[in-house]
Amino acid sequence: MDAPSSASATQAQHQPLEYQQTLRWWDGFTISLSIPAALFILVGYALGALGAWTAIALVVAVAVFAAMQNNIYSELAGMFGHKVGGISLYANQAWKQRTTLAGPLATFGYWFSWSSSLAIYGLQIGTLIQAQWFPNVTWTISTGSAHIGLPHLIALAVLFLGWGLNILGVRTAMGIMYATGIVILIPIVLFALAPLISPNWDPANLSFSFGDSGFPSWQVALAWMFVMAWSVYGIESVASFVPEMKKPVKDARIALRLAGIFVLAVYFFVPLGVAGLTKQPDIAANPVTFYLQAFEQIIPGSGWFMTLCLIAGLMLLMVMTTAAGGRVLHGAALDGLTIKQLGRLNRFGVPGRAMSLDLLVNVVLIVFVGEALAVVVAGIMGYLICHILTLSGFVRLRLRYPQLERPIRLGRAWTWIAAALCLIDVVILLVGVTSSEITGYGTSREVFIGIGVLSLSVLLYFIRQRQDGHPIIWSRPGEAPDTSAVRDAEAAPAPATTPAPSGTAA
Repeated sequence: MDAPSSASATQAQHQPLEYQQTLRWWDGFTISLSIPAALFILVGYALGALGAWTAIALVVAVAVFAAMQNNIYSELAGMFGHKVGGISLYANQAWKQRTTLAGPLATFGYWFSWSSSLAIYGLQIGTLIQAQWFPNVTWTISTGSAHIGLPHLIALAVLFLGWGLNILGVRTAMGIMYATGIVILIPIVLFALAPLISPNWDPANLSFSFGDSGFPSWQVALAWMFVMAWSVYGIESVASFVPEMKKPVKDARIALRLAGIFVLAVYFFVPLGVAGLTKQPDIAANPVTFYLQAFEQIIPGSGWFMTLCLIAGLMLLMVMTTAAGGRVLHGAALDGLTIKQLGRLNRFGVPGRAMSLDLLVNVVLIVFVGEALAVVVAGIMGYLICHILTLSGFVRLRLRYPQLERPIRLGRAWTWIAAALCLIDVVILLVGVTSSEITGYGTSREVFIGIGVLSLSVLLYFIRQRQDGHPIIWSRPGEAPDTSAVRDAEAAPAPATTPAPSGTAA
């Protein structure tokens, strides 16, 4: 039977832009600085388990994929620059004609990956502070399901701090990102230059192996690439802020591509530098805090300063993650993909309700789960599904809608590149979720957590359909992608378009 009018969805798509357009491409690049900060959490585990050359080869391969994906996402950002929420909303536009469930799956897969990481970064900050300044404070209390101590209390404090900074508006958050981004650049630059400036850098510390897990080397490689993608692919977060850029087309193009180049350089030179300063067994024993000793090999007695740099980098990640995650939920609500209560901005022009939901989820993880790494596999699974839907959506838009306006247009070869990257991500996803015991980042239980989160996204979509007063719409075959993109000030206005009729209902 024919579907009722999708007026509410159309209105949501075409409603006036509420975000203030105050950001430029350098602001977007600063946002991407948070992703190299994640290096100091991730790469130590890989260096310790695999050796330097293996870990570097794998993380650089993932960084190459991330940079190419960012270039692809720049074309989509030009087409959908008015869509709040970044790549997950681009996936919805590409797939809604075939299935409206792609949007909820992409947005919640994306959101949960970013949201659950807040607890992880907060607990890492707490652990660093305790190890550096309060090593004798070892008390814990039980919450019934977890034992929490000083690191957990510190994690809660920085969690509320990051939330508060974001609630006050994007410029306040950007100020913190600039300050912490400058601080984290100090160890990044010094570690990258270690082979040239430190007499303690020794190439004999660099080794090549796939560990002793007993699994085939190809499976070990893909399992670690699955974990690495969780942070390295995050340079696409710039796309979540495109509607707030003064010149969305120009600024998105520069910021997304520059972020890709930067992450490639950082994820090669920094692991090379730190691995040459530390022996592999020492890295394996202390995969996060070994950076303190490595930094002292460059500047003696500076371990405390490296601790501050790590804390600054993690704080940068938390501020960016809260901002990006909140915008994804807000954009999903605007496009009718989740409950409408999340589609509100506060008086500072930011999605306060959506960011508060992030806060609540992470308080629960810290207080009642205790070890937030328990949900890493679930988060990565949803995140890769979002990338797969977006890359395949890019291919679909190229083949199904070649006539659509593309302010940023890549060459024809990028259709094939996007298809290849999509296939690579599918393989990494399938091997990663079935091989988590190789990296130690969870079990099959976490896979079911991820499935539960994705199922919740579909349930909330069904609730939203009821909120809008019509039955569930499974597809919108007659509704073209909404490419009424925000234009740069100097660009000619886009021609007016007539909304297409809505699709069919179940």
